[in-house]
Amino acid sequence: MSQIATIHKAFLSSSGVSTDSRQVNTGVIFFALKGGNFDGNKYVKEVMDNGASFAVADDISLQSIKNVFVVDDVLTTLQELATYHRRHLGLPLIAITGTNGKTTTKELVAAVVSRKYKTKATIGNFNNHIGVPLTLLSMDKSIELGIVEMGANHIGEIELLCNIAEPDYGMITNVGKAHLEGFGSFEGVKTAKGEMYQYLQKHNGQLFINHDNEHLKEMAKGIGNRIEYGLTNGVVTGDINCNNPFITINWKAGKESIQTVKTNLIGAYNLENILSAICIGYSLAVDVDDINAAIEEYKPTNNRSQLIQSTSNKIIMDAYNANPSSMQVAIQNFSSMEAPNKVLILGGMKEMGDDCQKEHQKLVQLIEQQTFSAIYLIGPEFENLLNSKPKLLHFKTNTSLIDELKANPIKNSTILIKGSRSNKLEELLEYV
Repeated sequence: MSQIATIHKAFLSSSGVSTDSRQVNTGVIFFALKGGNFDGNKYVKEVMDNGASFAVADDISLQSIKNVFVVDDVLTTLQELATYHRRHLGLPLIAITGTNGKTTTKELVAAVVSRKYKTKATIGNFNNHIGVPLTLLSMDKSIELGIVEMGANHIGEIELLCNIAEPDYGMITNVGKAHLEGFGSFEGVKTAKGEMYQYLQKHNGQLFINHDNEHLKEMAKGIGNRIEYGLTNGVVTGDINCNNPFITINWKAGKESIQTVKTNLIGAYNLENILSAICIGYSLAVDVDDINAAIEEYKPTNNRSQLIQSTSNKIIMDAYNANPSSMQVAIQNFSSMEAPNKVLILGGMKEMGDDCQKEHQKLVQLIEQQTFSAIYLIGPEFENLLNSKPKLLHFKTNTSLIDELKANPIKNSTILIKGSRSNKLEELLEYV
């Protein structure tokens, strides 16, 4: 029996996987991962004393401890174990990646397909080289369909994650300018995300693709095993019926009659996320009524297009992620929304690399073309980019804006708060 097979047998008898020595429950198998500032090997004896059933380490001095597997590299072993377990389960698996909307899309897909199948999906955005293996290892024989979100900020990462998860189905939500420090350019983004298409083509997998996205269609050239969705072409088509502030959509598939669905999602840009979830559900034989109910009942969390009512204002909180493409569609959608006294609060975009100043200047120019009651820009990225427009104000930090809001409160307004997660814009909620 190979070492991975032996570790898998131990894993199946355990109560689950832990990679954090501070959170070890009785019966788990502990993986002693290493990072720049930590070494899990140092805590193996402690976790075994605290009730772990097994541990996987790569410090040879630990080999004498009972039920400790010493391997060449713990991270590689975790990834190999995840693949071994995925093959052991043999379940169909959907992989989702993209620049924007992948977490919302993953949650929508999970909501839809779980109406017919027992489903397990990535929790939150646990979507990297550690999160994907842990997602796979959280599945068991009772699961009928797996959904794995895949994130990346460097070329080669999606290829790695596909090789770990071995998806049968895949989709890229879209491609845009994000993580440019790692990808180098927009073409680098396309190359990186396109690794999923290459994997599916090589392994006879099936892709779901937005017919209206020219970048994705170019990337998928030559791949015949596809199912399309879009505004006017595809297995599923649809458009927006109402956008004020939640969107209502009409959609149609095959010989079905036109369906109308009221959602709890804000932003016309969510249409493609919804259509992709409908398309996947419909293609996997989920009942139309169940698809509609799943979409209608889904509510976003974690600062993703959440509608929050404060004492004085209506707030659209969309501060989980930000890059040039997501900022542009959010601002344009907010501008077109029918609402009184619209106020814009933006935090700077991170990981823009050499394009940082150029992309923030484009953002300022876009904002100046819209009509808002007030505009607050936060962060060093916006410094020295502003003209003399009186409604366009810059603050270096959240704290300095909070001081302004205390002195001059916003009242009776609709506010969009948008920015990268690291800006911690949720700190502002108490003051708006």
